Amino acid sequence: MKRFFLLLICFVVNFGFSQKQYHFDYAMLYDNVIKLNDTMSSNLHLVNSKDNSYGLFVSYNKDSTRVNLYFIQYDYSVAKFNLNKDLFFKAETINLDCNTARRYSNPYKYQTENYDFAIYNDTLINDTLYNHYAIKSLKDIKYQKKKKIITSHFITDKSSPDFTPFFYHTTIYNEWLENKGKIPNGVIKILYNINVKGEMTFKQQLNKLIKIDKYITIPEECDYTISPK
Repeated sequence: MKRFFLLLICFVVNFGFSQKQYHFDYAMLYDNVIKLNDTMSSNLHLVNSKDNSYGLFVSYNKDSTRVNLYFIQYDYSVAKFNLNKDLFFKAETINLDCNTARRYSNPYKYQTENYDFAIYNDTLINDTLYNHYAIKSLKDIKYQKKKKIITSHFITDKSSPDFTPFFYHTTIYNEWLENKGKIPNGVIKILYNINVKGEMTFKQQLNKLIKIDKYITIPEECDYTISPK
């Protein structure tokens, strides 16, 4: 009997290590949707406040019984799937398999040479000061007009210095990696985009920041979820 329990404990421990686990400690609800691709947009983002290398985008219609989910872990894997809405919000852990996830090679790393962050003076909103920075193209104006390149501005909460900002686009995330000491931490309260004409083309503002405790697990034998040595 003692041998049986020892084997059982070993099995449980090994099973725990066989899963790549991603923890989300905050849900961020914005008042406008970000378009991720041709088939999905999202204004609800699940994030880890200490690790912005992954995130979960949630999209659903008010009358729908299901939610569409897009999970991304920059450099390793992505997964696009849908679940029953009630089960998703109630579940603490969502277990994916290798058929759900696929390799993500972070194809925009080279773009860091074409962009840089600019730091602006603090922005005052309703008697509160916020950090303000933007990611800007280094290309000439003619090229920016041709490619319709925008400048993304971020207004972040100065009272949350331990909260790592989550960026929905890989180019911004890659640029942040190279400038971590330059860019202040903080919850992104407002995101807006400006085109080369100085016109605002998009704006979203944080409505709710909700403390959560939710996990996604992917089998570690899916070798694209394992961090390269």
